[in-house]
Amino acid sequence: MKRLFVILMIALLGFSFFSCSAKKSAKTELIIGTNAEYPPFEFKKDNNFVGIDMELAKLLAKKLGMTYKIIDMDFDSIIPSLSAKKLDLALSAITITDKRKKQIDFSIPYYTTNQAIVTKKDRDIVIKSEKDFKKYKIGVQNGTTGQIYFDKNIVGKIMPKNNFKKYATNIEAISDMLNGNIDLVILDDTAAMGYAKLKPLKTVYMIKTNESYGIALQKNSPLKTKIDNALKEILASEEWAKIIQKYIK
Repeated sequence: MKRLFVILMIALLGFSFFSCSAKKSAKTELIIGTNAEYPPFEFKKDNNFVGIDMELAKLLAKKLGMTYKIIDMDFDSIIPSLSAKKLDLALSAITITDKRKKQIDFSIPYYTTNQAIVTKKDRDIVIKSEKDFKKYKIGVQNGTTGQIYFDKNIVGKIMPKNNFKKYATNIEAISDMLNGNIDLVILDDTAAMGYAKLKPLKTVYMIKTNESYGIALQKNSPLKTKIDNALKEILASEEWAKIIQKYIK
């Protein structure tokens, strides 16, 4: 009987230890990657992360009953960081593409955008069609769908390769344009509107790409279903309408 009692106690202690360990290992914090230089979706104000995606991160964490931490990084480092499981998800105005879906998963779409071509406000540049791009030097943030579109459809066909310059950030591309080193920058239309509030810019051409933004996740992420369900509720809410109104309308 004593032996049986000891065995039972060991078993119960083992089960208790396992249960406590499981509880301790349960994830309570979302590690979220972003590239915080893309108004109105993500940028910094008074050293705080603000913008549509940053408010969406807050709502998601609340819906999931979790805390969250934002990590600012280069845009083209986001997907590798997800693949390496350094991030749980990323919110950075990331367009859903078939190529990206080979490396990571996406939530349901939450926003649709197109590509805008911007220049300095005082430049007398008129773009009537994509054929006009051959006259100019154009910049883009590396790793974006704008860069992919130009590499596929414009560079080497309409304009020479050395007239297309890639930058680590949109700020670098825009600054180089404002300094007179390039003529145009391509970026998402909502970002073009955001930057136009901060810099002397104007949009001179639109490319209708009808891209959809999604929350980027690790491949086969266990969070995907929960995030999709939470996102559906958020997109149908009055809170989401107020966020869009605040930053875009």
